[in-house]
Amino acid sequence: MNYLLLVLGFSFIGLVQADMVALEDSELSEVQGAGIGFALEGILFDASQATITINDINNGSGQNVPISVKEFYLGASGSNKGALLNPASIGRLSQPFTVGLVKGEDLRSLRDDGAFVQTTPNNLSVLELAFPAMINGAGGQACIDGYAAAGSRCSSRASERVDLGVRFDFKVAPNRVDVLNIDVAELVMDGSYLRLWGDSSRAQLVGEARLNIYAKTLEMMSCAAGASNCVTVAEQAARTVYLTNAYANVSLGYGKSQPLLFDVASNGQFALELPNPVRDPNNPGANVTTLSGIGKSRADDFYANAPRTNIVIGNLNFGGTRPGYGQVPTGGYNFGQSEIRGFSFNYLKVTSRDL
Repeated sequence: MNYLLLVLGFSFIGLVQADMVALEDSELSEVQGAGIGFALEGILFDASQATITINDINNGSGQNVPISVKEFYLGASGSNKGALLNPASIGRLSQPFTVGLVKGEDLRSLRDDGAFVQTTPNNLSVLELAFPAMINGAGGQACIDGYAAAGSRCSSRASERVDLGVRFDFKVAPNRVDVLNIDVAELVMDGSYLRLWGDSSRAQLVGEARLNIYAKTLEMMSCAAGASNCVTVAEQAARTVYLTNAYANVSLGYGKSQPLLFDVASNGQFALELPNPVRDPNNPGANVTTLSGIGKSRADDFYANAPRTNIVIGNLNFGGTRPGYGQVPTGGYNFGQSEIRGFSFNYLKVTSRDL
């Protein structure tokens, strides 16, 4: 599968710039129109002085509950929570972001044991939006620097990691504002993807998604620095949760027998559903409790090949202070390492509701 590769250069410091690299005729002649690939070079976003307010979210009494988005930044790693922002390059021509229309039988997902498996059905066209790929074998990079448990299958190099931060202010009452302040260091999302296609038997849009998040540190603070009771280092530390060497591989859907279903009701509410992977969508009322025939074959395939969900936190700390970048905090309460591995969804349904 060939991609038309674009190099986009962005600089968000008052101006926006974009450059495309010219391709020779010989290179263009090899493009088959399968999709496009792109890398981001020199990208920096600093909205630390800006505020975006989200309105029209009402509580049970009909009162507006505005959400203010503040202190958003994205730049190269080593920014010290956005204080020293520099441009970052994400992806490269050999490992780009991709958008393409691909045959289901040509797509693969990396299983926990390192094997690439086909998860999408045959004989259909799939729209795929994908991050730089995961690598199995030589050439892979450590997904989290200095933390072997996260593996070395990432294609992004250390210089292609980013720092990201954002603050949310929730005005839940006239005289009350709840704050969630998030700072992530050395973030990489290799292997993440969203795949969409139409299911004729269900007459709806379906898909599957993989969300990979690797971070050297992640800090969540429940107050705004400088506000009342959030001024000193001790006050801020008392309201902070520290995650060190944390990663999550979240798998939603196994296209062959458990696609992720997207639906919108007549009242405007949306629903996301992962159906029972054993039931046949062409005969959903069939009894499959004996796990024979098609039920057994679908179950065997699902439990052997469906990508699993893993959530690992190398160190979880409430309160305390971090003595240095990437280090484990001291003081507070240390919960140590926490893990959820090999988790799969046999059934899941998420629906929106009015407040």
